[in-house]
Amino acid sequence: MNLLLSRILTYLNGSLVDDSYYRFCKFIVYNYLEFEDMNFEDVSLKSEIDKKEILSFCNLLEFKNFEEFKSRLLQDHMIRTDQIRARMLGIDSKAIIEKIGDSCFDDSVNEYISVICKAIFKAKQIILVGALYPMSITVELQTDLVTFGKPVIQYRFFDKNIKINQDDVVIFISATGRSMNAFMKIKKEFNLDQTVTVLITQNKAYTFDEYKISKYVIQVPGKFDGIEFNYQIMSICDLLRVYYYQKYYL
Repeated sequence: MNLLLSRILTYLNGSLVDDSYYRFCKFIVYNYLEFEDMNFEDVSLKSEIDKKEILSFCNLLEFKNFEEFKSRLLQDHMIRTDQIRARMLGIDSKAIIEKIGDSCFDDSVNEYISVICKAIFKAKQIILVGALYPMSITVELQTDLVTFGKPVIQYRFFDKNIKINQDDVVIFISATGRSMNAFMKIKKEFNLDQTVTVLITQNKAYTFDEYKISKYVIQVPGKFDGIEFNYQIMSICDLLRVYYYQKYYL
């Protein structure tokens, strides 16, 4: 079943311009749990988006009016929480690691997952940075965290309103590390020294202090093998989802 939140995230993550539709999707992500208590007037005022533009987006997704859109969003939220609860029964991070095989992760991965989830719990927002395909693999993690009330967005260079603060978590996903380097060079105005930054990569060089840019590095085996890295990303996202749900949501 294609939940409304999934459709909203699909539009948000695929946007190429900072228009009213993009800003409305972003507003939902940042106000997901509070949306229930807002009427049409509240949403328009707080998002600073004209009602006509909001209604136009609702119509685009085949809803006749805002109330119908909101009702479906709330209904789907209950469905998603039930889905998550059912999927998490009898699962823990150790079981996932054992199923994948110890060769995929080193002994520190459980500690890193714990630290990252704690940072996510405290964070005001989570920013994902990476190329198109790795980012598409993170959508399940993004959907779950938004469902739990944590704003998660994929970084877009066209969005000049994104601000990164010390209370945020930035997760870079790049087999070689190029995406992180490109981000650091272009966005020099961001001071990430006090921000929790995580790099998921196959490039062992970033684990050494002289090359290390991010605060934490989850280095997985492989020589920049895209197919293998995709499965590794999926596994790490699953570890984060399971640990966060069991530690901070239950």
